[in-house]
Amino acid sequence: MKQYDAVVIGAGPGGYESAIELGRAGLKTLLIDKNKERIGGTCLNEGCISTKNYLQSAGYVSKSDYFRACGVEVEINGLNLERLREKTVSLKNELRSGVVWLLENAKVETLYGTASFIDGHTVDVSGEKISFEKCIIATGAKSREVPILPLDANRILSSREIFELKTLPKSMAIIGGGPIGCEFATFFGTLGVEVTIIARGTQLLSSEDEEVSKALLRAFKKSNIRVLTSATVENAEVQKEGVSLQVQGESEERIVCEIVLCAIGRDPYTQGLNLKNAGVEQTTKGFIEVDGSFQTSQKHIYALGDCINTPAFAHTAYVEARIAAHNLINGTSHTNTHINPSTIFTDPQIASCGLSEKEAKAQGIAIEVKKAFFKANAKAKINGDDAGFVKMIVSSQSDIILGASIIGTEATEVIHELVIAVEKKMTARELTSMIHVHPSVSEIIRYL
Repeated sequence: MKQYDAVVIGAGPGGYESAIELGRAGLKTLLIDKNKERIGGTCLNEGCISTKNYLQSAGYVSKSDYFRACGVEVEINGLNLERLREKTVSLKNELRSGVVWLLENAKVETLYGTASFIDGHTVDVSGEKISFEKCIIATGAKSREVPILPLDANRILSSREIFELKTLPKSMAIIGGGPIGCEFATFFGTLGVEVTIIARGTQLLSSEDEEVSKALLRAFKKSNIRVLTSATVENAEVQKEGVSLQVQGESEERIVCEIVLCAIGRDPYTQGLNLKNAGVEQTTKGFIEVDGSFQTSQKHIYALGDCINTPAFAHTAYVEARIAAHNLINGTSHTNTHINPSTIFTDPQIASCGLSEKEAKAQGIAIEVKKAFFKANAKAKINGDDAGFVKMIVSSQSDIILGASIIGTEATEVIHELVIAVEKKMTARELTSMIHVHPSVSEIIRYL
């Protein structure tokens, strides 16, 4: 039986990041995942990298009219999805090879197979027994299925199978109005696919600011993306040419589409780990229970990323990985005290951090809401994309910035300035009086 100082289960962002930290610290470390192609996890294979590469291409299509008006002689003849798919696979392979190099450089060993706990210090990996002193679980999450729409890799797809499409469908329904559903609606809608979003909630992106959600809804309507809120699928029939959905919303209607994308959320990927054998406790929803230092109910076993109940972002997992690895190595109990930004790569982009207006009011905090519109921003106009706004939540008493929401061009970049401001408890006056480059998108902060 092979023995290790530390075993990491799951090779997504949180898993490989923590394994690299452990290896660099001199611990004999083993990283386990199902196969080499899964290194990078959901983020690399069908999440962050794949979706954003697709959306980047769609973004050029959406702005083609503006740049033609600027004199650029360009004609868009659609998009070759097979070529985009091939390029995305090439990009993923390139990035994966970089991760593998980092693991090798840190002297981290890898083992491919399905991991299952035998006891608190032993794990079985497809028949091979591995002994460890300490462990980090970073198994991530998997797409949640709609009970009446079981995935079939043909007509009913998750965000994983959607990347196997070689041609654009003529029509599609997206079940779910969260970040995943809205990003794919942006991509397919931009390319002329007839898209209908069916969302159970009263607004798109239920965790985001209500004004931001309404602004995205207006943008979707302009792009001919149909959105049904407070709606559920009551019945579904998979037919030869497509799928027929019976939808109950403000009224009952039948929607016929070529494919359906199920994007109702993700569940922690913990089934099959046999966590009870290790004495590791879970919540009723399947998340692994951890304390603030990412220790489970067994103090030598840590968990992080999407398999615990924290924001499901790769950038969050990276931070959790570094903290958990540091705690494991040094026996400390450090926690994540950083402000976590939320980012959604729709068109227009969305980003937020800290308290929303609704959250601040619910906590009884006296606030002032400051807002600036991209229509007044020169660089946004130069980019051909001046829709949206920045909204900053400020304490009325101290002028300290409590949070911010952005919808508009480069929102996912501009948000970092506000993350720093919230984390370092800067005042609105301190932030807005700083010199910002002109012209720049970030300059919009000066208008607040």
